[in-house]
Amino acid sequence: MTSQSSERYAVIVADNFGRSSSVNVAVAEAYDRGVLSAASIMAGGKAFEEAVQIAEKRSRLSVGLHVTLSDGRGVLPHSEVPGLVDMQGCFEQNPSRAWIRYSKPGILKQIDAEINAQFSCLEKAGIRPDYIDSHQHLHMHPALFSMVCRHASRRGIRWVRIPHEPLSWIFQSRNVARGAEPYIEWVAYSVLRVFNLAKVRAHGLLALPYGYGLSQEGQIDEQYLLDILTRSGHIIEIDSRPDIATETGRKVLGALMSSEVRSTLTSRGMVVVGYQDLTEEIMLLDTGVAKGL
Repeated sequence: MTSQSSERYAVIVADNFGRSSSVNVAVAEAYDRGVLSAASIMAGGKAFEEAVQIAEKRSRLSVGLHVTLSDGRGVLPHSEVPGLVDMQGCFEQNPSRAWIRYSKPGILKQIDAEINAQFSCLEKAGIRPDYIDSHQHLHMHPALFSMVCRHASRRGIRWVRIPHEPLSWIFQSRNVARGAEPYIEWVAYSVLRVFNLAKVRAHGLLALPYGYGLSQEGQIDEQYLLDILTRSGHIIEIDSRPDIATETGRKVLGALMSSEVRSTLTSRGMVVVGYQDLTEEIMLLDTGVAKGL
C-alpha cells in the first residue's frame, strides 16, 4: 500500500466470534472461502477457546475485542461484579435495560474491571486485538466509551468502532420489518458520535467514517452487500453476524461467500483488508478521514 494508491478499502467484520461453535464455523468459512477480513471475539463466549484456535491458524484474520456487557456471560464472577451479572454470571439480556443500568455512577468501577478482565483474557490467549467494538454497540454509551478508549490506548490498540451510516442509506434500507427503529437509532448514534469522536481524538485513536450494518442489526444479505459496495465511499467497515445455526446467520454467510460480491469488489476497485492493514494506509494517506475530521 502506498500513498499514491487510488484503491478503496473495505473492512468486513463478523461479530460474536466465540459466542458458539456455530458462529466460529461460519467465521472460518467466511474467511477461508469468502470476503471476511476481521472478527470481533467475545472473551466470555462459550466457544472462546475454539475461536482462539481458529484465529491462530489464520494469521491475516484481524481480531478485535467484542466487549460484552449484555446478552452474554461475564469474565469476572458475580462476587466481583454483583451489579453486572446474576448468580450464573450472565449480563442483563436486554440492551436498553443494560444502558439504563450502566448510567448509574456506582456501577462504573465494576464495568471498568470487567472490561479490563476481557482484555486480559485475550492477552492470556496470545491475542493482541487490532481494534475494539462491543456487543449490541453498548460501548457507545458515553461513560463506557471513555473506558473503552482508555483501555485501548493503554494497550496500543489504534482502532475503535463508531457505527455510522449515511441518512440517505437509512431511507433506502430494505429492512421494513424494523419500522421506524433504524431512524431513531440513526439520530441517537449520530449525536453520540459527535461526542465520542472527540474522545477518539483525545486518546490518540482512530475510527472509520462509516460503519455499515447497524440498520440491519448485522443481518445482511447479498443484495445489501452489493448495494453498499456500489454506493459507499473510500474506506468503510461492514458489520455482519454469520452463524450456521440460524436461517438469518446462514444468509449472512452466503452473502460473505458470494461470487457476485467478490466480483463487485474487484470491479469497484475495492480491496478487503483487516484493521492491521488499514492503519498504515491511513497514516500514509493522511487524509484526516479516519480521525473523523
